[in-house]
Amino acid sequence: MQGQWQQRRIEQGSRWVRLGSVSRVPVAAGHGLLLFLAMAAPAQASAALELIPDPPTLIGLILFFIGLVVVTNALIFKPIFQALDERSSRVEGARQRAEEVDRESDALLQRYERSIHEARTEAETKRKNMLGHAREEQMGMAEVARGQAESQVEVAREQLAAALATAREGLKATSREIAQAVATRVIGRDL
Repeated sequence: MQGQWQQRRIEQGSRWVRLGSVSRVPVAAGHGLLLFLAMAAPAQASAALELIPDPPTLIGLILFFIGLVVVTNALIFKPIFQALDERSSRVEGARQRAEEVDRESDALLQRYERSIHEARTEAETKRKNMLGHAREEQMGMAEVARGQAESQVEVAREQLAAALATAREGLKATSREIAQAVATRVIGRDL
């Protein structure tokens, strides 16, 4: 605890008073406040209570008040109101820009979705066309293959029929010879 007081005393020597660990206030401002409070006289009840002060003092106070209002207005209120107006205009500008960017992004998103939909539709149409062409080509190839197969089957039938006719002729000749040979053996003599 005593260390804190010593630290404050050291800091007062460097013209700054540490209030907690966050803020610093000039010592001169603190001394000025104490001087102002010391100059104020204690309020005492008086037998002759004046509600309206003498005119020179009243005029001086009014002029002082008007001067204080003008100075306060010029030094404090106008800059504060100007900063607030600038801030509100920046906020409004930022809000308008955000709305504009939002509209642009929505338009871009819609355009993107529309182009994707068109691309999908086009791809689906191309796929169906290619599938139709492939089916037609497959049907054509199947017809050609079927025609070739039928012609080959027909050729094979004709060859088979010719081979069968040749075999029958050969069998007839061979069967006569076999029949004669069997009859010759069975009878025992030549026919």
